[in-house]
Amino acid sequence: MRCILVGIEAAPEFVETPALEYAISLAADCGASLSLYVFAPPPSAPWPMTTGSASAWLENETERLEQQTAATTRAASKLVSQAGVDLVAEHANALFEPRDARFVQLARVHDVVIFDAAAAADSSGRRVIEDMLFDSGRPVVLIPRFAGNVSPRRIAIAWDGSARAARAVKDALPFLIAADLVVAVTITGEKDLSRMAPGADLASYLARHGIRNCKLATLAGAGGDVAARLRLFVAEEDVEMIVMGAFVHSRFREAVLGGVTRSMLDDTPVPLFLSH
Repeated sequence: MRCILVGIEAAPEFVETPALEYAISLAADCGASLSLYVFAPPPSAPWPMTTGSASAWLENETERLEQQTAATTRAASKLVSQAGVDLVAEHANALFEPRDARFVQLARVHDVVIFDAAAAADSSGRRVIEDMLFDSGRPVVLIPRFAGNVSPRRIAIAWDGSARAARAVKDALPFLIAADLVVAVTITGEKDLSRMAPGADLASYLARHGIRNCKLATLAGAGGDVAARLRLFVAEEDVEMIVMGAFVHSRFREAVLGGVTRSMLDDTPVPLFLSH
């Protein structure tokens, strides 16, 4: 990896998020450059109903956006500089521009995107994650509160033999090659896996990339809850990263995440490497 993108949200008081901390450490570990994008903060008050009030609201919110995005960018840039990592920083500068349009543009010219898993808790943050997955063409690593090692030694691949899972494996090779152990986990009970590419074929593919210590695990989903079974496996086996393909349904021309993907977004215990 040579170029990494991380996104954080502007705030009145700067706090180093798990994603920013992880991205800085990863860039330092890989000798990569880091790009930072600071999102606009949410409005402090709803849009007023009267014309006179609207003018004052617009002036106040514009000033607030400029102050908070600039201050957050300066504070985050200082942390990156202290780590000796090359940085390019950019922040939102208009109230009514699409929230993640520029972020998606930037993602397309980076190797990987780092984002906070906690962002999935609200609709605007989840929309950013979905747009990144389905519009950028780049993988996203979602970072939970306790991120752990930026060079994970034990990685689990959620393997269902699909094109999405295969794409995720290919995108995650820099992490997989550096790991001590890779486990391809297939969980039964949710979908028909009779036509999937066997895990043994995946192990052969990984071996050709120098990944010799690859194990296969087939588990029964607990009541069909694949995400819960995967989280349990992660805890039992001290897994430090999950690699999986992001499944999407097409509904009314909108992207709707599949149930397992959505559940893992809501509660991932370790960094979650997603690709579509």
